[in-house]
This record gives sequence, C-alpha cells and structure tokens, in this order.
Amino acid sequence: KVVRNLTVSGIIIVLAILAGLWSTLRNDKGTLIVTSRPQGAEVVLNQRPTNLVTNAFFAGLPADSFIVSVRMDGFRPVPPDRGVSLSANDTTRVTFLLAPISREDPRELPKDTGRPYRWAWRHVRMNSEPQGAEVVLDDKKTGLITPCDFLFEAGEHHLQAHWPNGAKAYKNITIHPSVSRPEVLFRPATYLQPETPKPEK
Repeated sequence: KVVRNLTVSGIIIVLAILAGLWSTLRNDKGTLIVTSRPQGAEVVLNQRPTNLVTNAFFAGLPADSFIVSVRMDGFRPVPPDRGVSLSANDTTRVTFLLAPISREDPRELPKDTGRPYRWAWRHVRMNSEPQGAEVVLDDKKTGLITPCDFLFEAGEHHLQAHWPNGAKAYKNITIHPSVSRPEVLFRPATYLQPETPKPEK
C-alpha cells in the first residue's frame, strides 16, 4: 500500500508539473487590427474607449470574443459594431467605413459605457516623415500606414518603415514601463533617386 500511495503521489506531482509547464508555454493571446476609412477614429472594445485611433494594432489581447466599434465626431461607423473572436497566435482584421452624419438622421451612435482601458506604456504612436510608410513589425507586414497606433506586447521589437518609393527606415525598441516611448518617428535611411528616362533614338 505504501508503494502504491507513493506511486500515485508521484504521478500527481508529475501531472502538476506538466500542467504548470503547459500553462507557461501556452500563449492564449491574439492580435486585432482595426482600420477605418477615413482613419483617425478612436477604437472602442466592449463599449470601453481604448485611446488608440485607427489605424490601430492591438497585440497581446486575450483570445476571447470582443465587440468592436469606432467613433469620430460627425461620422457614423458602418457597420455600427462588429463581433469578433480572437484566436491564440492569430491576427483578426476589422474595417469600418465612416459616413458623415446628416441632420435628418435620428439614429443613435454606438455607446461607450465602460471605463477607458489603461494601456499605459504599451501604447505607442507610429509616425514618419514623410507620412505614408507601411509599418513592418518583427519582420511581418502589418498593412498599416503611418500615422497609426500600436499596442505592443512587452519585450524587444524590430520595426521597419517602407515608403512607396522604396526608401526604408529601421528601429529596435524595448517595450517596458521604464523605457517605452509614447511615439516613434521614422525617417528614411536612404533616398532613392527616380530613374531618368532614356532619350528616344
């Protein structure tokens, strides 16, 4: 009986250790990208303001269901909101059209009833001179054009900005309460000269 009890106890301990390792290694987080036309609308998640404006990149959100909407003075989001389910280690994209509100339109706008999220040091504004560069995060294209907002996961990240003319910029940033910056500004590292047309013979 003693041997049997020791064996059962050993199995339980091993299972507990394995469960802890699985919990540590498992990444139950997803990424949400919210865009709008025109851009510059604040993103609202589950009726709570986020302080991030479109186009916005949210990394490290729980793999769960969210009600997504946007708001901008003088405009109505179409559709009013979207229900999304984030999957672990996956990216979900949501796009809204913003239609000007006419005086004759009596419909209510989507409401935000909760307290604003406090992302603190994880929220970084991406901008560039000139604007209009695509942001590449950790060697993956995001499809977002500067200016845009990012909600990062903690740690080190490699950023690139790609302009339509082929110019590029590179930055490495660390996301941490003591070193995060509220804005990152890209400037082209190189300027490409436009090709001169060859004279016709």
